[in-house]
Amino acid sequence: MKRFLLALPLVAIAATQAFAAGTMVKNNSGLPIDELFASEPGKKAWGANLMEGLGEGALEPGMSHEVAMLADGVYDLRISAPDEGVLCYMEKVTVAGGTVDLTPEMGKACE
Repeated sequence: MKRFLLALPLVAIAATQAFAAGTMVKNNSGLPIDELFASEPGKKAWGANLMEGLGEGALEPGMSHEVAMLADGVYDLRISAPDEGVLCYMEKVTVAGGTVDLTPEMGKACE
């Protein structure tokens, strides 16, 4: 019983870390993404690259990947794939439940 009680805090910490690990980005935009930056809508105050440390090609069209944590809310996003000549701004993108879905409509707005 003592072992069980001692293990509970460790399980709780591990579960909290798993849920706070990052934001899942589903790239259905049709565009390759090598860099992803977020800003408060209309501010263009881009933070650090949310994909820092991920290898090139980690977010090709149709792929999902976990990036740095973004709190649920609405953001403007700047995406780029320099080798492919992609630089795009997506406005008022919603992050909900730790997930963001980049849609084909968002990708078309970048073309």
